[in-house]
Amino acid sequence: MNKKLVAAALGLAFAAPVFADSSNVTLYGRIHQALDHQSSDTAGAESGGNFAIEDVSSRLGVRGTEDLGGGLSAIFAYEFGVNTDEVSAAPMSTRHAYLGLKGAYGLAVIGSQDGGNDSQAPLYNQASLIGSVSNNGGPLTTVGSTNVGLGQAITREQRVGNSFGYAGNFGGVQINARHALGNGTNDQANNTATGLKENDTRSTEIAATYKIGALTFGGGFQSIDSQEVTQNTLNATAGVEQVIQGVVSYNFGSFTVGGLIAQKNLYSAATNGEDSNTEYALTASVPLTGNSGIFGMYADSERNDSLTSTTVGGVTTVTNTPRDVTQAQIAYYYDFSKRTRTYVGYNRLNAEVKASGVETDTDNFTIGLRHNF
Repeated sequence: MNKKLVAAALGLAFAAPVFADSSNVTLYGRIHQALDHQSSDTAGAESGGNFAIEDVSSRLGVRGTEDLGGGLSAIFAYEFGVNTDEVSAAPMSTRHAYLGLKGAYGLAVIGSQDGGNDSQAPLYNQASLIGSVSNNGGPLTTVGSTNVGLGQAITREQRVGNSFGYAGNFGGVQINARHALGNGTNDQANNTATGLKENDTRSTEIAATYKIGALTFGGGFQSIDSQEVTQNTLNATAGVEQVIQGVVSYNFGSFTVGGLIAQKNLYSAATNGEDSNTEYALTASVPLTGNSGIFGMYADSERNDSLTSTTVGGVTTVTNTPRDVTQAQIAYYYDFSKRTRTYVGYNRLNAEVKASGVETDTDNFTIGLRHNF
């Protein structure tokens, strides 16, 4: 009787579907601090000149994969921004959080995304191919993640929520794409009261990058679309409708050069209808030893959508102050190991108001230390 039960149990076990159960979860993070001295000069009036210790995009995250069999894996990640330069009641913020599948035809993810791990930020990551000593964080950033303010000459949208992402390689061409459903909320009360839907603003971007030997080049495109219900609001505050960019990098062995050229097509009430921004950047990286080197960059950007808003008595007024922005940077880095880097650099940002010719120079002298774990 016992032998019959054992045989039946074994038969059921072998007849049941076979599921893979191989999972891997990793805890990781980065502590990145900088000592920065910033000063500015507007038409001869100087300000600043103080030292400050700054957190530079420190983070803590967990990521993982599970083998589903047949070459298919489930992937996930949740990454928090961590404020390491001061005591805060809310020390963490979501950088990305996504879930997806990865297989022979690439990977597809859904959630809040940026350029980290398997989440997608196609134009931002492609623009970042021109290089940076600080992983595009802090005062020595070369490609900024927002068009608000005048922190960098080159800006791309990095972090979005409510989005789908895809990445795949076809014949050596790397394809990265993201579609974001922006700004609206899908709660019932909001939909009933205002007619706003989750997909009221859509942003679609795709980048194609190809590497052949020492040469890497690619192009990217982003289209921002909005439904009529929020068109007036968006046109008054945002303005960017399309971004087109091209990026190239070449490693000569003793040094590497990079370049970027892009155009942003605008349409907003504040910019008086249609307009455009033109951007370009040139960079060079020169290794001095196996673990040290010098990085330099120069960038120029039109800001015909340099918008600011003020609210008085419940009425918001949007003001556009077109500027020409240039950025120059020189930095030295030293890697103690693959995980730990220190660097020192100088960055100048010049912003000239087109109408008046008034210039503001902002100078940063920065010493940084970064450790990944």
